[in-house]
Amino acid sequence: MGTALVDRKQVGAVPSADARDADAGPGAAVPGNPASPPESGSRARVISAALACVARFGVSKTTVDDIAREAGLSRATLYRAFPGGRDQVLCATFDSEIDRYFAELAARLEDARDLEELLVVTLTTAADQIARHDALRFLLAHEPEVIVPFVSFGGFDYVLSVTGPWFEPYLAPSLGPTQARRVAEWITRLVISHVACPPGAADQPSIPGLSPTRAGTDTPFALHPEPIGEERARRLVRHFVMPGIEVLAASEQ
Repeated sequence: MGTALVDRKQVGAVPSADARDADAGPGAAVPGNPASPPESGSRARVISAALACVARFGVSKTTVDDIAREAGLSRATLYRAFPGGRDQVLCATFDSEIDRYFAELAARLEDARDLEELLVVTLTTAADQIARHDALRFLLAHEPEVIVPFVSFGGFDYVLSVTGPWFEPYLAPSLGPTQARRVAEWITRLVISHVACPPGAADQPSIPGLSPTRAGTDTPFALHPEPIGEERARRLVRHFVMPGIEVLAASEQ
């Protein structure tokens, strides 16, 4: 491991899959909020169609008819699967994408050899998923008001309440539960900061695909997700996260 912690037993050693299974398990859902079962049949088609529509039209302009047409289903069939209509479909699509996000991240974390590697993989995978998510990119560019509440002020507490408990089982064996939650928050904030303003964004007067202003305002938005890249992620972890962990460890002595 690049940076050792102070007087930590096996610091940086990532527990085996069997050891994590005994606790919460890789890819475990947030306690008290189990992952939704995989959708199938008409529900799966509707969710997939809704995601495609949001990537094409955004949230405000996506209608039930759009989703049904994209799914190749009638309105009646859609409403049988989702009696709550458009709002229920969008909520189910959100839940499905959260489950998929964490499942992909869990799969990547299985190969992490130590704490530094685990943190680097988390940064690169999380940022990469956000950067290549077509629907999210459309919303960030054209409907940032849908996303901004979740990454600023009180709304960000929700994000932390989801990512913290999920990430804890991976960090707790090396850091203990209290510090694991704090480090999980650091990593989440790093990812969101990178999404909000990636390197060089402030120097670019205009970014292709990004609305420079919102209607009725003169406020520019710099929400332009890009991959972090392993080299940059490792530098962030070694120079900012690991030294912070050392301080936390020393304070407990």
